[in-house]
Amino acid sequence: MAKRKKPRKRISLAVPAKGRLREMADRLWSLAVRNEWNHRCAVCDGTPCNTHHLLPRQWYATRYSLLNGIALCKSHHVFDAAISPHQNAAGWMEWLRVNRCDIHRWLEDTVADGEYREFADTKTAAYFCGIIRSLQEYVEPEQFDRICGVKFSRWLEDNDE
Repeated sequence: MAKRKKPRKRISLAVPAKGRLREMADRLWSLAVRNEWNHRCAVCDGTPCNTHHLLPRQWYATRYSLLNGIALCKSHHVFDAAISPHQNAAGWMEWLRVNRCDIHRWLEDTVADGEYREFADTKTAAYFCGIIRSLQEYVEPEQFDRICGVKFSRWLEDNDE
């Protein structure tokens, strides 16, 4: 006999499932980082651009920090053998040290502290709602509604903590 799936606890019918909330938070973070970089590659000032987590996104303590993101064109993000963070980590770190010393310093300090691994919260729907609220200020209202949906956006407004 198959086990019955346990029904999930819901905050409200207006609040999507936790996986959907995580997707919204990821999309908002990406858009917020690109907005912070004026939709330009940090290396060549080119467009369009992707976002790159400086510390891996599996570490939830820094996953949604705007300091942990940088905008890169596809070439510099994935394909450039000299400085792509995915092709040449050492070359990428050297490029950061020389050209973006503030980011390099933040990265070194964060890694030295080890705090990026220390996630004290729990990944609940309430946690993701808080992340989404914190990223809302970095995107245009129309973009926010498009990513989150009008119904959920209104629920966040009505239930502002």
